[in-house]
Amino acid sequence: MWTLLGLEIRLAGRDRVLVWLVLGFAMMAVYGAWTGARWRVERAAAIATVAAEVEEVMAAKREQFANAAPGEIPFAAMPQVTPFRPVLEPGPLAALSIGQAEAYPYAARMLPLSDETLFDAFRLHVDNPAVRASGRFDLALVIVLLMPILLLAATYDIWVRERERGIAALTLSQPIPPAAVLATKALSRILLVLLPMVLISAGALAAFAQPHLPGLIATAVTVFLYGLFWIGLAVAVNVVARRATTAAVACGALWLVVVALGPALALAAVDVARPPPSAIARTNALRAIYLQHRAEVRARPPMAERIPAPRIPDRLRVFMTDIVRLEERKAPVLAKYDAAVAERRKWLDAARLVLPSVAVQDALDRIAGADADRAIAFQHQTLAFRGQTRRWLADRFAADAPMTEADYRALPVFRFREPDLQTALALDWLVVAAGAAGLALFALRRVRRRPLLET
Repeated sequence: MWTLLGLEIRLAGRDRVLVWLVLGFAMMAVYGAWTGARWRVERAAAIATVAAEVEEVMAAKREQFANAAPGEIPFAAMPQVTPFRPVLEPGPLAALSIGQAEAYPYAARMLPLSDETLFDAFRLHVDNPAVRASGRFDLALVIVLLMPILLLAATYDIWVRERERGIAALTLSQPIPPAAVLATKALSRILLVLLPMVLISAGALAAFAQPHLPGLIATAVTVFLYGLFWIGLAVAVNVVARRATTAAVACGALWLVVVALGPALALAAVDVARPPPSAIARTNALRAIYLQHRAEVRARPPMAERIPAPRIPDRLRVFMTDIVRLEERKAPVLAKYDAAVAERRKWLDAARLVLPSVAVQDALDRIAGADADRAIAFQHQTLAFRGQTRRWLADRFAADAPMTEADYRALPVFRFREPDLQTALALDWLVVAAGAAGLALFALRRVRRRPLLET
């Protein structure tokens, strides 16, 4: 077997097409990683701009403190206008995949009493046709869409070509089982084509991303398993097809199904089974609640002022109470909408259990920190942080303690906690590995039932 493997490697090494396939992949991978790195720089610059907003506000507050007369409490001392800017930093390997990062907000413009619109300034409207037309070319796209084409081009005729040339019988005359012959040919393509692609992917990512060895290893594992799936698919086609043209057409059709039609059909099925909840209905329901709340506030009799007056006016305490009451009224509407969105996401996530291309895209998104779970975790943690700032605000109201310059230097700080990555990543790998193993098992059983010269 090892002698046959050496012969296959020497013969395949003389094929200039394989060299050009690997070089083409290298150029696309480098360009994709460079494009992803540019996006990361743009996102980091946008986050720096958001952080600078807080400094501008704080500079204005310091000026108010400096210009205040002795004993005067400036408006800057009122705690309810304290600004916070939670942000979601790009992952260290963000150059790998832009993924779903542009479909979710990456920051929040927040005050302690902000409502659910605190993310709206940073929410990209992906339904805009201009946004859809400006899809980005990143390394993940090269791996998920283009690498399979190159691998199939290198392996679609690894057996049918020999049969057409009439040398298959000579090959099978060697004292080696037919299954081992196919395995040897597949192994030669793994060594000559797939492994260089794995190294190129990891190298391009390392060149344009921040140092992160676990992520680079995870990327290499993902690319290798995905490549095994496509080589296994080519082998399975070769044990069925009789001619190289038939094998080429079959490989192209299967690529179209797995990479393009499959995800599109899965999305269409989810749209039928779990259509997206109506954002217009949600907006109308929230608007009705707000109008009712406003009418109740306006009908309220004037508030009597306390004597002596507190340093923080009572109207601010009443305002906070009204905001909390309004949030409680809106909570059932928001919870119903969020539950519908979460249920739809579960159905969409299930697509990766049957489509290796979706599983690999999901794995690359998670490695890059551009997956939906990370973005949604940021939103949930930001809302939890808003609750923390509200409790902080209530404590200051209760203590009747206006802000000082020193207080602004000791504000609550938002710290994002990364969600679990290993479990979801392992599931993605399992899906792809199971697909590759299933194809290998199919080819093996086919060879055992029918000799290779008769298939």
